[in-house]
Amino acid sequence: MFGDYKMHPDSGVNPPYAPAYPVEWECPLRTLEVVTRVDAGKIDALLKDTPFERVNDRVAFRFMLSPGHTLALHSGEMFDLMVTVAVRYQSLFTQTHIFMYCSDPMGICAGRELFGYTKKDTHYAFEETDDGQIRGWVRRRGVPLVDFHFTPDASAPRIPLTDEQTQPGGEIHVRRLPHPEKPATAYADVVYRRTPLRYTAPLPGRIDWTLHASEFDPIAALAPEVLGAHFMTSEVYGGGFAVEDRRLLTRLHP
Repeated sequence: MFGDYKMHPDSGVNPPYAPAYPVEWECPLRTLEVVTRVDAGKIDALLKDTPFERVNDRVAFRFMLSPGHTLALHSGEMFDLMVTVAVRYQSLFTQTHIFMYCSDPMGICAGRELFGYTKKDTHYAFEETDDGQIRGWVRRRGVPLVDFHFTPDASAPRIPLTDEQTQPGGEIHVRRLPHPEKPATAYADVVYRRTPLRYTAPLPGRIDWTLHASEFDPIAALAPEVLGAHFMTSEVYGGGFAVEDRRLLTRLHP
């Protein structure tokens, strides 16, 4: 179920720690990225409980399909929606996900517990046609969040997340353990990871989308202005001690 490779001795389906999930996985990746501009004050409000420095006012909405994901072979694929901003911390030029949705329970658990991701459960559609169009939607517990339709267009602008020649790499998050007796943080640290990716050249296009208002998933409240959209793929994507750069950077609390 978990791919044609040997797992780390302390990993696997019943490791000597909780929760019981593997930390190794692999799959290809198909990513529709919509780069937007968002009021900087809204981004700062979402980063206020982190030590990260915001780079600019751009936010990327990444609709990510992972066919044959080795943690989700029972369903054939895994889907993530990452709402991402570029940040700096210490010497790192990297990214953090201010909102994130995932279709697979094991992916949600591993991402949240190991790396502090903001992952929530979701249902989705991600349908590609032979001419390169992509239609889909994201819903959480029956509540619509996004409907989208991407059309390739070579004349469309190709806008990256930042203006730097080298784009931010990896992902960084504050990982928190809630206190068992009160609404407070019992433990917090900063975790960084960088998974292997070899993306194809971005295929630019036009995005027609609707963000739906939701009290519990307020991504529409960002009121993003679309700057550009593009599609890209990677045959290399995976996690685990043998392929990732994983670092526990700083202990924040206590």
